[in-house]
Formats: sequence, C-alpha cells, structure tokens
Amino acid sequence: MQELPPAVRQLAQADQRQAAIDLLSEYLANDQEEAERRVDQYLEENPPAHLRGAAILRASRLNALIWLTLIVLMALAALIFAL
Repeated sequence: MQELPPAVRQLAQADQRQAAIDLLSEYLANDQEEAERRVDQYLEENPPAHLRGAAILRASRLNALIWLTLIVLMALAALIFAL
C-alpha cells in the first residue's frame, strides 16, 4: 500500500474518517472510491488509540489543570472537616 499523506493519517487517527477520505480524494484527483478504500485499509491496519487514564491528562493541559484543582480542593475540604 502506498503511504498516506501525513494530514490524512492525522485525520484518520483522530476519528475523522470522512474528512480523511475527502482530503485524500483531493490528493487523488477526486477518486472518492479509491480514497475510501485506502483510508479504510489504513484504519484496519492502524486502529485509532482512544486515550484512557493518565494519557488524557497528558493530552490536554486544561484537563490536567482542572483535575489538579479538584484534587487540591478535595484535600483542603478534608483538612477543614478534620478539624
């Protein structure tokens, strides 16, 4: 199989299959069927990894900040109620 362009691979890994097919069909001069076949084959060989656990925190600084704030608030509440 010919390697997919990086932008198409990125869309496919982000669960944006239709956008990946549309972009690849532009690369292939509007060959929609071939683009769909190649994206589907790529997704079969390289299924997208869904983030779980600590990987979610590493993916987003805002998410990590929210969790850190909640943990600190819980620790403060525990200290207040322990007194």
